[in-house]
Amino acid sequence: MNANWTKRRLIFHHPAGTFRGIMNYRDVWFITLRENRVNGIGECAPLPGLSVDDLSTFEAMLSKVCSDPVSYIQSPDRLSDYPSIRFGLEMAEMDLKNGGGQRYYPVNDSIEVPINGLIWMGDSNFLLDQIETKLKENWKCIKIKIGALDFETELDILKSIRNKFNQGELELRVDANGAFSADEVFQKIEALSKYDIHSIEQPIAAGQWDVMKELCATSPIPIALDEELIPLISEESRINMLDKIQPDYIVLKPSLLGGFSETNKWIQLAEIRNIKWWVTSALESNIGLNAIFQWTNQIQPKGFQGLGTGKLFTNNIPSSLEMKEGKLTYSHSSFSHDVNQVISEWLNDKKDIPLQTSGSTGKPKSIIVKKDWVKNSVELTKDTFHLKSGDSALLCLPVNYIAGKMMVIRAIELGLDLTIKEPSVNPLENSSELFDFAAMTPYQAGNLIEQLSQIKTLLVGGAEVSSALNQKLQPLTTKVYETYGMTETLTHVAIKRLNGDKSTDLFQALDGVLLGTDERGCGVIYAPKVNPSPIITNDLIKIINSKSFQWLGRYDRMINSGGVKIIPEQVEEKLESVIDQQRYFITGIPDEKLGQKVVLIIEGEEKEINFDTLNKYEKPKEIFFVSKFVETHTGKIDRIKSLQLISELF
Repeated sequence: MNANWTKRRLIFHHPAGTFRGIMNYRDVWFITLRENRVNGIGECAPLPGLSVDDLSTFEAMLSKVCSDPVSYIQSPDRLSDYPSIRFGLEMAEMDLKNGGGQRYYPVNDSIEVPINGLIWMGDSNFLLDQIETKLKENWKCIKIKIGALDFETELDILKSIRNKFNQGELELRVDANGAFSADEVFQKIEALSKYDIHSIEQPIAAGQWDVMKELCATSPIPIALDEELIPLISEESRINMLDKIQPDYIVLKPSLLGGFSETNKWIQLAEIRNIKWWVTSALESNIGLNAIFQWTNQIQPKGFQGLGTGKLFTNNIPSSLEMKEGKLTYSHSSFSHDVNQVISEWLNDKKDIPLQTSGSTGKPKSIIVKKDWVKNSVELTKDTFHLKSGDSALLCLPVNYIAGKMMVIRAIELGLDLTIKEPSVNPLENSSELFDFAAMTPYQAGNLIEQLSQIKTLLVGGAEVSSALNQKLQPLTTKVYETYGMTETLTHVAIKRLNGDKSTDLFQALDGVLLGTDERGCGVIYAPKVNPSPIITNDLIKIINSKSFQWLGRYDRMINSGGVKIIPEQVEEKLESVIDQQRYFITGIPDEKLGQKVVLIIEGEEKEINFDTLNKYEKPKEIFFVSKFVETHTGKIDRIKSLQLISELF
């Protein structure tokens, strides 16, 4: 078993700017375990000033664990002083056992957990804006951080909420984070009790057991302990605290309590004493949040859970978690699993990453590329399209191939807010979301012309863009670019603007990329930052200069008919005005006299075709009609397999 760790800094994006007034970012560490080509990933997410982990020795301890992960997995108590590392290692092991892809528990279907809406500290206008948004979104439970404002102002805010929604319509929780002093807490809780508060979390700072005991015995509002739990490592200390204070609730944060096994021990101790509980995240990245979410679903707690922190960062890890109308949901589809595998693969200890080619430079095959080359490609895309951390991006392409995989990696490296949609003909169906950046196939783009205005910059690639689609793109305000690239170039190395004032018929190479041709007239790409070797393609191109070229077609599709070389893509373009509303392609089939003869394959019903736009060599000798073409994974016509449908006719 191989293990390593990496560090990532998450940047807060909420207007309040900080957590507890002191942080505008937080650091998390990821542990990856790799065995038999499977990657398991876990998150270590200590919070300064709250976790018991010694941050001065934290990374040294991580390195020690990764040098001998099995011994620490077998004896987790050795990490009792590092509960955040213990949590991350437990996560990674569970993921590895379940086959990777962030499957921490064997959940197959889509799942959802009811959650409270979190209202962050800030000035009164900021608080009111957050509350108003949550109420409009139909949340049934909200938790408000209190103790940062003038107390009378906070009471006025609570009063205004209760004037609109009664206790039966909206569950109202407050979290003081230990902000009240022992002298004032009884009076303040009495004032809060007028507003039908469900519970108050940690009203005074942890460690004041005598005061907290009296509070729990006399408070008109149920008391929930939060920070009180974190420093208690031994079972004896946990029992002593629960028996002395006897709280109404405890709040469970697995990433700070030492993982799920340790949190389960807290649950057992609480339930024996009739103490209720709920689960809360602690500002983890989406990887840690996903694991906590799956575990929470597994144990089926009652009431609303505190798992709504996934959108707090501008540069979070991509995730299929979605928060909507008081529920956190996640679809455990094969696509989500594939995305998570890419994330784990990218964050593991290896210096390279495997890719699957689609056949642009020859037969499809697996290749290995350096992660440094991939990072250079990410930077090239960032500079070309002026992307920045926090920009919204859409993933709607399979991640088994380079275009989809690069979108996930860009999101990780650049901090893009990535929305994951299952690849389909119309990935924006029933969606009104807006995106700064997206990539699609021409087939997808053609099926959602009316919705493309939801995207600021759109890349279209993976197949040729037809003249008909190009015409439909012209009125759009969206900046649409056709891309040229392949797996070996780590996606696009040239682009052409399809619409607007800057539209062009030529591809323009990106910075640091040059093009030439070989003896066949096929493109040779020189892009040393993404691949140190020249890349010889099967694409027929016409070089205008070292940075500009026109794409003509594929060499491996060229038809040699009686010594005349015919490029199918050029013939197909001429037929666009003749064949309407039907898919088709030109190809060559064996012929005794000509060697190859030109044929036309059309999807759909038979009809007469006018070939006046073609010269005598280009005119098809035969036309075949099929009911339905065979398609590739991206919806393109699979020419070889579709040709096999009519092979018995010639």
